[in-house]
Amino acid sequence: MKKAFTLIELLIVVAIIAILAAIAVPNFIEAQTRSKVSRAKADMRSVSTALESYMVDNNAYPNCHRYGIALADVSDPAGTRILERISTPVAYMSSALTKDPFKISFRLSAATAQGMRTASPLAVSPGTDSAATYNCYIYQSFNDFQRYTIPPDGFSLNTLPMASKAWIFHSCGPYSTYYNLGGVLSSDGPDQLMYALDMIYDPTNGTVSRGSIWRNGGATSSGSGSYKAGSALMAAIRTQR
Repeated sequence: MKKAFTLIELLIVVAIIAILAAIAVPNFIEAQTRSKVSRAKADMRSVSTALESYMVDNNAYPNCHRYGIALADVSDPAGTRILERISTPVAYMSSALTKDPFKISFRLSAATAQGMRTASPLAVSPGTDSAATYNCYIYQSFNDFQRYTIPPDGFSLNTLPMASKAWIFHSCGPYSTYYNLGGVLSSDGPDQLMYALDMIYDPTNGTVSRGSIWRNGGATSSGSGSYKAGSALMAAIRTQR
C-alpha cells in the first residue's frame, strides 16, 4: 500500500509557504522601491552634469516647458525642444533622460508649498495629463524675475529677462505624485521653508511616503519684487537625504 500525505500535512505545508510569502513579498517590493529611488538619483546626477556643461557654453540653462515636462510635447510648435538640447546638436549626454522609474498617477497643484501640504492629489492618466502621458521627470527653470516657458504661457513675459539661471528636476517618487510648481516658484520665499520641506521625499518616513525626489542647480537671489524664484524649495532640496 502506497503512503500519501495526509490533509493535515498538506495544510501545514501550505501554511508554511504562505508565511514565507508574507515575509518575502513585502521585502521584495521594498527592495524594488529602493532600487528605483537610486536609479532616479543617478539619472538626476547625469542630467545635472549635462546641464552645468550646457550652462558653461550658453550662459543659461534650457528654458522649461509650460507643463513642466522634460521634453517637447507633440502638440508644440515644430522645433520646440526642452532637455533635448542637452543631447543635440552638442551631446552633453548621449540622450536626454526623461522616463521616471516610478509611474505618475497623481498631480498636486497649489499656489504655495503651504497649500501643497493640504491639497488633495488629482488622479492623472496618459492622454489627459502631459506628465502622465510621457511618464517623464519634471523639469523647471527660472531666474530672479520669472519662469519663462517654451512654448510661452500667459506668465512668460518678453519684457523681463528670459534666460534661465536656476533649475529644479524631480521624480514623482514612490508616492507616484508630481508637483505643479508654477505658483510655488513664484510665491515661496525662504520664510516658507518649513512647508517646502514637506515636498521632499524622506525614506525615514517610510519607503513609500509622501514627497518627491529632487535635484537642483544654478542660483538666484530671493527674487525681484513679488517673484520669489523658488527660494524656499531650493533650500529644502539642499536638505534632501
